[in-house]
Amino acid sequence: MFRRWLIVDALMFAIVFSFAAQICMFSVASKQNFVGVVYGANGPIVGAAVSADGENGSGFAITDSAGHYNMSEGLKTGTYNVSVLASGYLTNETSGVNVIAGQTTSGINLDLQLSGGVSGIVTDADSGNPLSGIFVAASPSAGGGAFGWYAITGSDGKYLIATDLPTGSYNVTVSYPEKHLQLSYTESITAGFETKNVNFALARSGIISGRITAPGGTPLNATVVASSSIGDYSGYAGTNATGYYSIVSGLGTDSDYTVTAYYSGNDGHGSNQTSPISVTAGQETSDVDMEVTITVTPPIPSGTITGRVTDVSNGNPIVDATVTATGLGGYGSNQTDSNGNYIISSGLYLTGLYSVTATASGYQDQNTTAFVTVSQTTSGVNFPMTKIPPEQYGTITGTVTGAPNAIPEFQYPIAVTLSLTLVAAVAGKLFLRTKRLKNVPNTE
Repeated sequence: MFRRWLIVDALMFAIVFSFAAQICMFSVASKQNFVGVVYGANGPIVGAAVSADGENGSGFAITDSAGHYNMSEGLKTGTYNVSVLASGYLTNETSGVNVIAGQTTSGINLDLQLSGGVSGIVTDADSGNPLSGIFVAASPSAGGGAFGWYAITGSDGKYLIATDLPTGSYNVTVSYPEKHLQLSYTESITAGFETKNVNFALARSGIISGRITAPGGTPLNATVVASSSIGDYSGYAGTNATGYYSIVSGLGTDSDYTVTAYYSGNDGHGSNQTSPISVTAGQETSDVDMEVTITVTPPIPSGTITGRVTDVSNGNPIVDATVTATGLGGYGSNQTDSNGNYIISSGLYLTGLYSVTATASGYQDQNTTAFVTVSQTTSGVNFPMTKIPPEQYGTITGTVTGAPNAIPEFQYPIAVTLSLTLVAAVAGKLFLRTKRLKNVPNTE
């Protein structure tokens, strides 16, 4: 049970930052605007992120210095949820907003309530030096609090979490800090006030390192998990291209660790473990090597479709367009790379005619057909895509109001504030979702 959730945590971090990067790229590529004004009781709220999402489109923008927002691109006729996010406040949204192409839906107003805050400094327990780049999260404790948020320590080791924390009790946790042990406190947080001096002096972690290979010495791209027999010590790491790994956080002193390597690839899967492994805090236990025998899972033969997706007006590649192939012989899908190229190499299990469709934000869908032969490649299935005319979009306008004297979460230029806010929004939701799942009893 423990190891399964450890891997879930690892995947959660990867998904968070990948998805957040895609959001930021999307905002630049789509050039979407919002019309309206975001006001707090003392004036406009600058840097609020307003978004609309529905089955027929999506988009978002950041309010300017006057608090204005304008969403006039990206929303086809349909029903949308409109939400707003601003540092120092609780998120809020309204659903069932109807949009008609060529028309304006106005009066979509939302009111923001103040968030509480928690702040402090993270240091090394031995030297007292501040630790930068440390992930600190606030999540509801049992019977108290709601929502949740996170922050990353700065070069001075300080952090401030001040969004989506209504009055309640929260676990404030430093998760998997490099070369240190995790630590958590339970704190009471009150909306509109900052709970200060929640400081963390982190003890040093031990280190386990080694190499994971297949029989014969071929390096494997594996996940390695270490867990102790006593205490609450655990850590994980992935191998590099040559099969080496180094688990550098979460490992306290214990003479009985179990180290397990998990491998899963296109050629099959397998695992192996070794114990007991002795670990001393602040020291490295090296050469914990393992061979993993792979259970081969023969892939089902599939046809392959390749091609390129471009903007018809200038020939530029369209990145992250989705291309799908559907037919009586199966279904396959993939996204374009930085050059607009795509490859669908699985799911097309029978020779025959397939319908191939390309979709991309801000562009009209394109459809063609391609004859696919199993175990062969059908190339040159290209899509020159046309942008959707502005008149095919509707517009949403409204006003967002908020309580005064919000706790400032980010004291950086507005551009940095935007990117950090978006990352935090996605990370906060995924963090809480993972926490809730962990509380579900194991029925296996």
